[in-house]
Amino acid sequence: MTRATWDLVVLGGVVALLGFGTVAWGLRSHRSSLVWVGVFVVATAGLFFHQALQISKLPQRNPIPATEQSVQLGHRLYRAHCAVCHGLDGRGDGPAAASLVPTPADLRRTARMADPLLFSRITDGLPGTAMPAFRDVLSEEERWHVVNFLRALAERP
Repeated sequence: MTRATWDLVVLGGVVALLGFGTVAWGLRSHRSSLVWVGVFVVATAGLFFHQALQISKLPQRNPIPATEQSVQLGHRLYRAHCAVCHGLDGRGDGPAAASLVPTPADLRRTARMADPLLFSRITDGLPGTAMPAFRDVLSEEERWHVVNFLRALAERP
């Protein structure tokens, strides 16, 4: 199990415990609103477990070498599909960013994320945000090229 998968499993476990605790507290105090909050939190934990399962099925390293050509292709794809929200430099300040809640992520901070996690977020989007899934827009190879570009972007000073 990779570090990213393990982190998601642990996070999912903590969130699930909080959710079950909230459900129990709501049932004990006869407060249905707390029960529903707890159910929502448990469902959120399920999303973490689902993402961990999806990531565990991916190659643990980017199968596309981070050559200059790959990074350039990733950059072109990024400009065409991502820059409108994340901005040309990945700061989360693209033209559409001001209208999005929450605002897009600063992608210069992706250096601490594992390749499979980045690939998964590009592929499936990010629930609760405006980040769409690109599974049907970009091929698997193109998504890995974008990961290579994001790595290069994160390494810039």
